[in-house]
Amino acid sequence: MDELRVCIVALCSVVCTFAYAQGYPVRPVRIIVPFSAGSGSDVFARTLGPKFTEAWGQQIVVENREGAGGMIGAEAVAKATPDGYTLLLAATPWAVSPSLYAKPPYDPLRDFAPVGRIGFVPSVLVVHPSMPVNDITHLIKLARAKPGQLDYSSSGKGAPSHLFVEYMKAMAKVDIVEVPYKITAQALTDVIGGQVMMNLPILAAALPHIRGGRLKALAVTSAARAAAAPDIPAMGESSELRGYHAAQWQGLVAPAGTPPDIIARVNAELNRALLLPDVKQRIGNLGVEFAPAAPEQFAADIRADTAKWNKLIRTLAIRLD
Repeated sequence: MDELRVCIVALCSVVCTFAYAQGYPVRPVRIIVPFSAGSGSDVFARTLGPKFTEAWGQQIVVENREGAGGMIGAEAVAKATPDGYTLLLAATPWAVSPSLYAKPPYDPLRDFAPVGRIGFVPSVLVVHPSMPVNDITHLIKLARAKPGQLDYSSSGKGAPSHLFVEYMKAMAKVDIVEVPYKITAQALTDVIGGQVMMNLPILAAALPHIRGGRLKALAVTSAARAAAAPDIPAMGESSELRGYHAAQWQGLVAPAGTPPDIIARVNAELNRALLLPDVKQRIGNLGVEFAPAAPEQFAADIRADTAKWNKLIRTLAIRLD
């Protein structure tokens, strides 16, 4: 009799969850962006939001909660009711930032349910035009000949512009000195001005300077060449950096415990919206390499990516508190 009660309760739970998902959403849905208005993540959310509204007939509210490397907004979503009405526009820093603190406010693997990926945002290694190198292989040779004499600007410890270069350094076994900045734009500006030798900004931010001759591009960080700049080689094309892949990703995640049927519905809508011409154009203009994924695949990729960066952070002993 007890076994029968358990089965009935379990069946009712499944039926109720399915019925709830079928009616979802019945009220506005929030997408929290853990970065400032106008950021790439903000543009993604505000581009996709109206498409969700058109399909669902419910308003999508984009809310910016910036601060602490994206952790303030992420923590708010981790603590939200897992009913599909609060989502996070997540990116690589969301998964990396907790590893930089002794007591992080959330665990990206335990406290969230991956919903779907938008794509990857490649970065590009750029140098001042006066640097006597034309590709990543030449740079590595120069760095080996002059250990500790070359430098690069970053957006601060633990930022992608820091970790991605350190990942390259570890693979190539070279010594290049980091010059940390508090302002991302200034880190790039000082390479243009010749105060620092190199930087690793996102491709979209660097392309105008590359095309204008103010910067020299050596390689993009994506696994393959970027569609926005197919003439720039990928890091992994160098024999010294086989397998290198460090492009930032962007996607949607929900609080852990969100019903699978709701996650599947949001994933399907996200993937549909990413095929719309105006969405592809606006998001593509930010240098995104589109890579939609099912929730299960997205989750597996997040686990692998998080493990890679956590290992590097431990090796470098980086702490921000």
